[in-house]
Amino acid sequence: MNLFYNINDFEKKELLKDINVIKKEYFRGECILEEEGLCNSIAIVRRGKINAIKYYSDGHGKIIRTLEQNDCIGLNLIFSSNPFYKASFYAESLVTIELITKEDLYKLMLKSKVILSNILEAISNSSIELNDHIKLLAYKTIRERLAYYLYSVYEAKHELTFVIPYTKTELADYINVERPSLSNELSKLINEGIIANKNKLYTILDLNRLKSIL
Repeated sequence: MNLFYNINDFEKKELLKDINVIKKEYFRGECILEEEGLCNSIAIVRRGKINAIKYYSDGHGKIIRTLEQNDCIGLNLIFSSNPFYKASFYAESLVTIELITKEDLYKLMLKSKVILSNILEAISNSSIELNDHIKLLAYKTIRERLAYYLYSVYEAKHELTFVIPYTKTELADYINVERPSLSNELSKLINEGIIANKNKLYTILDLNRLKSIL
């Protein structure tokens, strides 16, 4: 989410006059925010990549979300009656974030209808993403989950060739399967001529056959 989408540089400067934006940097592997920590600020990613990781009782962690430039952490929590992080956030590269407190966020919303609209849209989109993830996990087979994910990206981007934010290991975590099983299913889809893949770049070669899997 770009908080200042549709706002020019002059307007942004005026809006931020009495707002305390705190900039922080993190090296790869550093914990940025901890699970169960209180969300009293939003964090806007200005540079780098962040993984949201959910840890389970056996100590195993799974990536549930990847955030990149202009993505925002905490917007769906900060106005909640239970504003505590549901995952831990780790820097996957050199990361720069900007923190804006709840009080300052209120000020910005009162100052600008555009910012208010951007925030409401971001919260709505976050809800849609969560529902999509729940729907993905409702599929029983790896093939169905992978097909649903790729088809969802196609629907969002309206392009048959696209880059996803996940490595193979991260994608396996996201769709909740083992990495070797994901690789096997990817190979099948490639060999069947349904998709092509190189690293994070995917091309849907036969959209109808991909959709028929669902």
